[in-house]
Amino acid sequence: MLARERNQAIGRSRLGMESERKEEMKASRYNVFAPSPDGDGDELVYNALTGAILRGDRNFIRVLREGDVWSLIAGDYDDILFDNGFLVPDTCDELDVYRQLHNRWKSGSELAEFNMLVTYDCNFACPYCYQGRGDTGKRIHGFKAMDEEMIKRFKTFVKRTVEERQSKRMELVLYGGEPLLEEKACRQVTDELARWAAKNNVAFRLHLLSNGSLLTPDFVEWASQYRLRLQVPVDGAEEQHNRIRFYKDRDETCRGSFNDVTTALALTNRPGIETHIRISLTDETYPSMVQMLDSLKERGLTHLYTDFCYITAFTNACAPYGQHILDDGMLFRVMPTLWREAHSRGFRLDIRPHPQPLPCSSIADGSFITDPFGEVYKCWELVGLKEHAVGRLAEDGRLEKTAVYDDVLLRDPTTFPQCASHSYLPSCGGGCVCKAYWQHRTYHAAGCGSEKYLLPEKIKMVFEMAKPLDTQPRMYDNMDMQIVSGPVEPAMSHCYVLV
Repeated sequence: MLARERNQAIGRSRLGMESERKEEMKASRYNVFAPSPDGDGDELVYNALTGAILRGDRNFIRVLREGDVWSLIAGDYDDILFDNGFLVPDTCDELDVYRQLHNRWKSGSELAEFNMLVTYDCNFACPYCYQGRGDTGKRIHGFKAMDEEMIKRFKTFVKRTVEERQSKRMELVLYGGEPLLEEKACRQVTDELARWAAKNNVAFRLHLLSNGSLLTPDFVEWASQYRLRLQVPVDGAEEQHNRIRFYKDRDETCRGSFNDVTTALALTNRPGIETHIRISLTDETYPSMVQMLDSLKERGLTHLYTDFCYITAFTNACAPYGQHILDDGMLFRVMPTLWREAHSRGFRLDIRPHPQPLPCSSIADGSFITDPFGEVYKCWELVGLKEHAVGRLAEDGRLEKTAVYDDVLLRDPTTFPQCASHSYLPSCGGGCVCKAYWQHRTYHAAGCGSEKYLLPEKIKMVFEMAKPLDTQPRMYDNMDMQIVSGPVEPAMSHCYVLV
């Protein structure tokens, strides 16, 4: 499907290739090169627009880099390179192809995503909380939870939006604070919306972002019927985790949450639950990561996806924690090592790079975050900051948009010079919208993160995990190549920093 859509986008069907002059092709501008981890002089090539990966020897890579299409045709490589996006028609404007993909996903109506910020309250007091803890949180949002009237508005808004957009799929994301402080509301809203979706032939899926401390066997069993995707933070080995992720209303002897969280995570090793642990890398946490992995493995938790992520300090509420943030150079050194440590212990990894039509759902027309005040946002990290609210739910459940709504959706990375010229663009989507605003005071700028460092490492990691490879080697004269992994469907994250 992806290859067919791509061929249609560039105005050339695969069936018509033979009737055209094959030499009228060129190397894709979105070919990203990375040295092979085997250390044998081979290189890996990732096409950021299709997601395909190949391995080639020195001679093949030299020819592809130089765009020597004649040599590739002579070696009978052109068909497989075209099908995987490494070669494109000479007349193809790949930037426009990506722009079309970006606009389709931004305005697309098939999927509607509703983030229900059930409560700003939390039973933890993590120092990097971007929503604010203690007096800061009280001043920003007063730890408010959704009342019955706002829950009613939210459900009406969801149903009306899905109907108006004629969406075929919908996702409900339960979010906080700690959403399970309001477990009854979480269940009631989920059950009602799931029944409504089934009645209207709309596919439904549930997501939950939780600190994990309140998960119970009964809740996990209930949630599994909705193919739950669960995310729970774990920030290092027990001692380190307990220093950062602790209960706010307990004394020093029992503040830490590591044992409670890992006990709860064990409950999720069952069908119907996909469990990710969000592992924040800071100068405090990363030294204990290997110890953490060993501890989790000893507890039989290798069913978990280990998502190593970076921490930001975009809001005033978490600004004091900025001194502990790792810069991109350090992340570049730390993350690939930790991927391999996790993989060697049998943990799951979700690092396969995909084409990113959007950097995350923050600029998708069909994505909404509603807080207990009825304020609607696009970005998780900007909730509670009313200057970034894109609208508000009216009493009848309609969305009353602010000027910010259209401003955010006008963001187009193909118009940013540094993005438009970069081979990574389809993999990063222009970067983090929040970071762009934080650095440039506008949504219309690049929000470069760690992708420029980590994409080559992700490519190498996929190669290490993919053996045996998709195809047998192809050899001609003194050139050798093979496909590691073919095209993959575009995908996007809920949050750029989780990519």
